[in-house]
Amino acid sequence: MNSRQKLLFAFLVLGLILSSMIRFTFNVSDGFAFQDFWFKILPLPVFDYAGHASNQLNLTSTVLGYLFFAVFGFLLIKEFKNDKKWISLAIGFFFLTLIAIVFEGSSIVQDLNSNFIGQHFRIGPTLFLFGLLVFTRNFMTLKAKS
Repeated sequence: MNSRQKLLFAFLVLGLILSSMIRFTFNVSDGFAFQDFWFKILPLPVFDYAGHASNQLNLTSTVLGYLFFAVFGFLLIKEFKNDKKWISLAIGFFFLTLIAIVFEGSSIVQDLNSNFIGQHFRIGPTLFLFGLLVFTRNFMTLKAKS
């Protein structure tokens, strides 16, 4: 594995850790208020969506992990710019990550306006598995060519 592939893998793993395994909760409606911190060894559920309301009325730090996934996706796009077979998957990964960032960002804005009702879109493990699939397939393809 070359240094660029190691960097890609590091961003992918950091995205998983910060979006699903290490998380802190907070509120920003009356200034930043730290609520809780927790660590999960097994990042489950793989997908969690609450589009309207839920009983989880605190914001979470999952957006930090999504930012690492976005950097991973951007680097994947650069990596695959000449490979039509993989570029569409890299672009799909990047846009799915951007959707998650926008959703979590809108939750932060709602909390700033004191009308957050628990919406969340947690897809960290799903993004990790999708990114890992694309990363390993590309790595195996590059290894077979050399």
